[in-house]
Amino acid sequence: MTHTLRHRIAMAATGILAAASITFATASYADDPDFLNIGGGPSGGTFNVVATGLGDLMRQTFPDSIIGVQPGGSGPNLLRVSAGDADLGITSASNAADAWAGLDPATPDNPIQNVRGLMTFFPSAIQIWVDAKSDIQSIEDLVGKQISAGQPGQTSWNAFNNLLTVHGMTIDDLEADGGKVHHLSWKESQNGLRNGQLDAVMWVALYPHSTVLATEAARELRVLEIADDKADAYLAEYGGGFEKVTLPVGLYKGQSKPVTSVGTKTFLFASDAMSDDTAYKVTSSIWNNLDKFQKTHALLQYIDADTAGRGMLVPIHPGAARFYEEQGIEMDSAALK
Repeated sequence: MTHTLRHRIAMAATGILAAASITFATASYADDPDFLNIGGGPSGGTFNVVATGLGDLMRQTFPDSIIGVQPGGSGPNLLRVSAGDADLGITSASNAADAWAGLDPATPDNPIQNVRGLMTFFPSAIQIWVDAKSDIQSIEDLVGKQISAGQPGQTSWNAFNNLLTVHGMTIDDLEADGGKVHHLSWKESQNGLRNGQLDAVMWVALYPHSTVLATEAARELRVLEIADDKADAYLAEYGGGFEKVTLPVGLYKGQSKPVTSVGTKTFLFASDAMSDDTAYKVTSSIWNNLDKFQKTHALLQYIDADTAGRGMLVPIHPGAARFYEEQGIEMDSAALK
């Protein structure tokens, strides 16, 4: 199991899609967009790698269009696509559910309800990484430790605070007895975990995450379990877009038993202003060239007929729905209306 997971992650580097070997089921049309901007993620991160590969694919799909890839993230991509500053974006179902309800990254006065799903790409989950040899076995054991959970306002920071709440704890509790919750970036957090300056890092992240696997070159890691009753409480109180998941043995070197967490789905979306034909071509191009697209990042191996149309929560774009219906691919009904 461990070998298989690591073999998949070894394929996670950015791949350049070979134009000559890509199959396109549709021809170029005069009404193709002049521009197609894709919201990805921070430089070098998974969202950025996937968005770059998607951009390569879209340049072949829309040869007369100018294709751009922008830095972003789950929240920023929702804001940009909703406002018309980007055409495609990658986000999580949990972020989309919050934005739909007028929560972070949106506001109650301006909820984001004009986004439409195209395809689910891969899963992510709340993960709290610790040294495999650490005496930290539970959330309660984080008291007095050196911790990073991202920066205030970020998705991971909010999820961490919500997780503490269902445990009857606060940041102040963790910082008792010399503990400290540091406001660090993803890179800073992983560096701190790697060099032993941090005892634990919590993030809502893809799994297994290639950066975390690189951190294991210095120390073996494992993920803390969220007790079933606490996971249920989290889902009941903050669970928009989340579901209970099991992180398997071998996910990381020190992961010797399966653990329970809560997770969400990461998906590609557009706005409801995108034409049905464009949404159809984006979706069909990814599907018809799935083998090539999946070489962009190992986590894209998750995409298949059982997952592509599921877990997005937002309504599926009519153009994408038309393609799925033609292919006999099952779709979830919109949970957000």
